Amino acid sequence: MSDRRPRRLAVGDLDQIALDYLARFATSRKRVEDMLTRRIRKSAHFHGDDPAPLLAAIPEIIAKLQRQRFLDDASFAGMKAASLTRRGTSRQKVAAKLAHLGINPDDRSKALGGLADEFGNAEEAAAIAYAKRRRLGPYRARHIAGAQRTEQEKRDLAAMARAGFGFDLARRVLGAELDIEAD
Repeated sequence: MSDRRPRRLAVGDLDQIALDYLARFATSRKRVEDMLTRRIRKSAHFHGDDPAPLLAAIPEIIAKLQRQRFLDDASFAGMKAASLTRRGTSRQKVAAKLAHLGINPDDRSKALGGLADEFGNAEEAAAIAYAKRRRLGPYRARHIAGAQRTEQEKRDLAAMARAGFGFDLARRVLGAELDIEAD
């Protein structure tokens, strides 16, 4: 096994570390800041250095990356929102994921608003994608009849609800014929 000791970092190294990270991952400003902070703290702890000068350099590095358009939270948010919607993620969960990634509320709302341009009714497109991916309702390989079908429809509706889709939308996408009262 190789020895994985962190190398001693200097302020000049941080630019290249951030660029290498951005070359591998499309990400947000917050994630780059967190990664740099982790790397600095790990290096400083191992070598017994003071992390303060390196940590103070992070805002300037982030600003430089934003000026050079290597880091753009608005375009990242739009791309991530579209990707999650194509995958079958509800609008509510897309917003939560973007917030978790550190996207500011303005960029989040623009990204969610931009989904209508690409998908029309984005929530319905996501619900259909989710049902297809999970093989729910009409996308099931084998159709069931009788009491077992009613139970399976209830399970499918529950899965759609857990995924963040509304009851009416889930019934419409699944083609459920159940007379269940929404709570």
